[in-house]
Amino acid sequence: MMGMIANKVVVVTGSGAGLGRALVEAFLEQGCIVVGIGRHETEIAQAAAGYRQIKADVADARQVRAAFDEIRTVYGRVDVLFNNAAVYPRVSFLDESAEAFADALAINLGGVANCCKAVLPLMIQQGWGRIYNVGSWADVAPIGRSAVYSASKGGLHALTKAIAADTLDIVADLQIHEWIPGHMKTQMSDFTGMEPRTCADWAVCIVRRDDASARSCIFEGDREWRPLESLRARIKKRVLFWRSTAG
Repeated sequence: MMGMIANKVVVVTGSGAGLGRALVEAFLEQGCIVVGIGRHETEIAQAAAGYRQIKADVADARQVRAAFDEIRTVYGRVDVLFNNAAVYPRVSFLDESAEAFADALAINLGGVANCCKAVLPLMIQQGWGRIYNVGSWADVAPIGRSAVYSASKGGLHALTKAIAADTLDIVADLQIHEWIPGHMKTQMSDFTGMEPRTCADWAVCIVRRDDASARSCIFEGDREWRPLESLRARIKKRVLFWRSTAG
């Protein structure tokens, strides 16, 4: 069932280009109040209705806190957060400096943690909130020159579930999900793959539908992802069912 999201306050990190920019435009079209957070100025017209741009580096916890303090002062709430900001250094692990590796982790993983830390107290106070951490399956079968990106996305799976475990019992209507949009035509992919706007439209559908089976799950594309059960698991479930109904 589709719900109305007009006038929801939606925050998008990494809003300057690619998927982030597409998310900003898609949610503006839905009548949302959109705030973009990014390290660089964007070409999106700041006069656009409902759009505010804040320049901040998500890897810097102090800048992130200041950004969300500004949002809270202006709008009083944050309803939806898309943690989209990420970098993809295409370099061999052997050639990448320890400092560069740590810097990428600070953005891709630390940035998500910083934004969640900043927004969760407000969502808890208002009694409602949705967080979508933009993930990837890159950790499942890493390709060459992707060590830090793959590691950060693997960490994101765990971080999302861990934050959910620490917070979901506090507020009944708080959800923390991972969203995996897929291979997109952005700078990260050398401009191959799907159009970012297609993925942004999926994000709108997910937020509007709001029918996740759990308060923390993985969305892939425009639907909830459910892992396939192994044959052994299916047999075990059937045997346990038979035992529980016997006699």
